Amino acid sequence: AGPRRTSGVSGGQSQGRHNSIEEVMPELKLETGNTEEQWAMLSALAHTTAAAPAAKQSPTADQIVGEFVAALAAKQPTPGGGAAAAVGAAVGAAAAAMAAAYTTRKKDRESGAAAAAEALIATLDTAAVLAAADADAVAYADLQRSWKDADMSAEEKAAVEARALAVPVQLVERCHAYVLAIQAFLPSCNPNITSDAKVGIHQLAGAARAAFQTALVNSPPAAERERLRGLLREMREVEEALLEGEACP
Repeated sequence: AGPRRTSGVSGGQSQGRHNSIEEVMPELKLETGNTEEQWAMLSALAHTTAAAPAAKQSPTADQIVGEFVAALAAKQPTPGGGAAAAVGAAVGAAAAAMAAAYTTRKKDRESGAAAAAEALIATLDTAAVLAAADADAVAYADLQRSWKDADMSAEEKAAVEARALAVPVQLVERCHAYVLAIQAFLPSCNPNITSDAKVGIHQLAGAARAAFQTALVNSPPAAERERLRGLLREMREVEEALLEGEACP
C-alpha cells in the first residue's frame, strides 16, 4: 500500500497492543488443506482484534462504508491493501449471494435452481472473507514485534512471517473457489439478476489480484507464486468468457 509500508504484510497498527497472530491462530499454515478451519481462525481473529482495548480502529465488519474508505485513504498503517482486498472480496461474495437469493421463486424450486442457489449462499461466507481485513492488521503488528524483539528466535520470526503470508494466500484461494462456484451457478441464476452474479465474479477476481500483490510483498517461495498465478489465470479466463458474452458451462 505504497508509502504506508515498511515491510511485510499490507499494513498494521503502529500503536496499541493486538493479540499476536500466534496466540489466536496457532495452527495457521500455508498448506491448502484445512481451508475451512483456517478461515474459521481468521473469523476468530477478527473478534480478538475487536477486543483489544488499545486498538485505534473498529473491526472492519462494524464500520460503515464511508468510515472504511476514509480510513483507507488516511496516512496511517492500517487499513491497507490487504484490507482493501478483503473488503472487495466480501462485496463480490455479497453481490453473488443476493443474485442467488433471488433465485428461490416457486418455479426455481420446481426446476431445481433454488437448490443450486441455496448451495451457493451456503458457500459464500462474507463474514469469513471480511475477517481477513483485520487478520492482515494483526499479522502486520506481529511482524513489527518480530523486528523489534531481539530475543525472538529465527524460528519464531520465520513462523510469524509464514503466518503473515498465509492471510493473503488464503484470500486468493477463497476468491478462486467462490468464482468457480458462482460460475457453476450462473446457468441456474434468475435471468433478471444474472448481471449481479457476474459482478460478484469480477469483484472477487479483482480482490484476488489485489491479495496476490500483498502476498508478493511477503516473499512467497517461487513455487507458491506460480501456484497463485495459476489461480489468477483461471479466474481471468472466467472473466474473459463473461466479458465476451460466452455461455457459461
